[in-house]
Amino acid sequence: GEEGRRREEKKGSVTTCACDSQSMNIRTLPLIGSLRPTAFLPLCLALLSTSHAFTPTPPRCLPHLSPRLAVSLPKRSAGVAYSIVMASHGLGFDFGTSGVRINVVSSETLEVVHADSRAYSEQSAEVWNGAMDELLHAIPPKVRGDIDRISVSGTSASVLLASPSSSGGASRGPRMYDFSVVDTPKGTEALDLINSKAPAGHCVRSATSSLAKVLSWGLEEALGEGESVAHQADFLASRLTGEGVPITSDWNNMLKFGYDPMDDKYPEWVTDMTTSCGISAEKLPRVVRPGGLIGDVSAEACDKYGLASGCKVFGGTTDSIAAFIAAGTKGAGEAVTSLGSTVAIKLLSDTRIDESDYGVYSHRLDDVWLVGGSSNVGCAVLRQEKFSGEEITEMSKEIDPLSAPPDGIRYYPLTKVGERFPVYDPSKQPVLTPVPDSRKDFLHGLLYGIAEVERDGFKVLSQLGASKVSKILTAGGGSVNPTWTKMREGLIGCPVAPASNSDAAYGVALLSLGRHLS
Repeated sequence: GEEGRRREEKKGSVTTCACDSQSMNIRTLPLIGSLRPTAFLPLCLALLSTSHAFTPTPPRCLPHLSPRLAVSLPKRSAGVAYSIVMASHGLGFDFGTSGVRINVVSSETLEVVHADSRAYSEQSAEVWNGAMDELLHAIPPKVRGDIDRISVSGTSASVLLASPSSSGGASRGPRMYDFSVVDTPKGTEALDLINSKAPAGHCVRSATSSLAKVLSWGLEEALGEGESVAHQADFLASRLTGEGVPITSDWNNMLKFGYDPMDDKYPEWVTDMTTSCGISAEKLPRVVRPGGLIGDVSAEACDKYGLASGCKVFGGTTDSIAAFIAAGTKGAGEAVTSLGSTVAIKLLSDTRIDESDYGVYSHRLDDVWLVGGSSNVGCAVLRQEKFSGEEITEMSKEIDPLSAPPDGIRYYPLTKVGERFPVYDPSKQPVLTPVPDSRKDFLHGLLYGIAEVERDGFKVLSQLGASKVSKILTAGGGSVNPTWTKMREGLIGCPVAPASNSDAAYGVALLSLGRHLS
């Protein structure tokens, strides 16, 4: 009868739920082939809560710190914390400073089924469009036809003015992540306006913030008809959705524009400034959570690239957060340390921490905060002191990771004057003496000194109110040194292991699949 007819109409499909930034939406996705029992594993995982409460432990030897902002999010139900997906493949684009990488990831196995990249030496809308076009066409047709979810990450605070009628789709810019408005015609005026309106210590007060870049454009010439504000990731996502979907950004890219991820809205102090600079509300991006639904890929783009009908674009993030997601952290207390030229730590926390004096601010990921800080100390000092990779490998085998360096060797291994985190001291001097006769002891002291900086960084975050670190995954060149890993584990007091993946393209593909914290 009627019930049987309805069942027949639904045959070959499965009803799933996916949450955007505003509400819980129910939609029907195609059922690809037959479902095996393991296909329901993502559904089971999505219903588990991954956040845990921690009691902050103040460090004994560091001064008392009071953050400008320390606040926790109300918890949503586990069913809303993740998109429940049955997509076949997710595609992640990561646009970086020197090129773009893509990963196509299976929704069932989370394995990379296709990866590719394109290098570029120039930053422009035309170059980005060309790279995206080439990479999409180069995906094998069978793989391309199975892609039904796409997300894009880009460099933080890289912004342009999108205009469909302009060459490459942009009328002004881009002004990249490191562009300062100080030397622009209206840069000083824009910064004075921001300093008069923005909360003390807010990251928009920087001359490289996306808000400063956009306000200075508006002061130079009011935004014209068809011009809209877009970050790098927003702009490239819009090239897939077409003009039928408004320019859409995400909580992470919008942080340096002043968007409030806690209340999920533009604060009044932001809209007051944009309006006074000739930038009306409709010129600003719509904002969704990272991984939130933006809209369908346009029919024109689906035909052009051979993408599945109904393929959707989801909110992206910044390149550094995409790399964090790739490491596989799951909940509050889990962290990623990048041991590159400098040490950067990122910690998932139940509590939001913003403290500009330490360069600490928080990005929102679902119901947790990604709290981070970066030191000027790092592996660059090893190159400065002429340690080769082979020398580090061989000498590390002779170092006892659970013993302190010989007496008298206590370094603060900066390569130049000035520190930002875990202490803010622009005049802090490098401490690299005395230099022992033994190169092994010298290396021991340097590795130990860098590890102490990492330890103190987590202590500072804890004292400011962040969740206590319980597990650290390591990215960067230092992650492959097992002696150093054990040394850091002993100093910090929690498990430390290499990250299995740190490719931002993989992380943003996981974001498209709703598997970024699962």
